[in-house]
Amino acid sequence: MKISEVINILKAEKNLERTPIGRPLDETAIDNLNAALSDEKNYDQNAILCKNCGLITSSLLVPNGCNGCGSKDLTIDINKNDIM
Repeated sequence: MKISEVINILKAEKNLERTPIGRPLDETAIDNLNAALSDEKNYDQNAILCKNCGLITSSLLVPNGCNGCGSKDLTIDINKNDIM
């Protein structure tokens, strides 16, 4: 999925301070979501899902692993069931 397809999920994660599976997000993860939402020029890039904590964010913002939990187990293969 592209970032443009998960904008509502990114906003929900930011507002609820939780991943779609209910894991709490810290300030670093919230900052990451704010950056993903404000970077409208890259909405055509892939969204990425952390298989550990469930964070969905921009694939451009996770070069060293998930910003929510640090896991490197990430995938761009996101389906409808992953996003609520």
